[in-house]
Amino acid sequence: MELALIVLLTGVVVVFSVLIVLILVVKIYSTIVYTAAQGSKKKNEQASKIAKEKLADETEKTEPVVEIIQSDDDSVPDEVIAVIAAAVSSMYGPKAPKIKKVKRSSASRSVWGNAGLLENTRPF
Repeated sequence: MELALIVLLTGVVVVFSVLIVLILVVKIYSTIVYTAAQGSKKKNEQASKIAKEKLADETEKTEPVVEIIQSDDDSVPDEVIAVIAAAVSSMYGPKAPKIKKVKRSSASRSVWGNAGLLENTRPF
């Protein structure tokens, strides 16, 4: 009985000491990763500030071009055209491509095709 108690206590001490060592290793590793991420974050912030300054200088030099776009038929409202133009402008910045024509796309899928598309692209 005495031998079983010694084996039990030795096993408990070994298990908990290994757990404590693992906790310390994980904490040290997380501190290293966190400080490395903070260092790279500061570098990214400095680079983004420089890029914003360069972009501001470039946008001051160029004048924005505003072009009125009209659809061929009156099926697309002017508000939709304005939203499309704003989205393209925000996506590409000052060097956005010109939108020449906006037209409504034709529905080429059947109802079953749309149902299959929705089924296969549904989020998990």
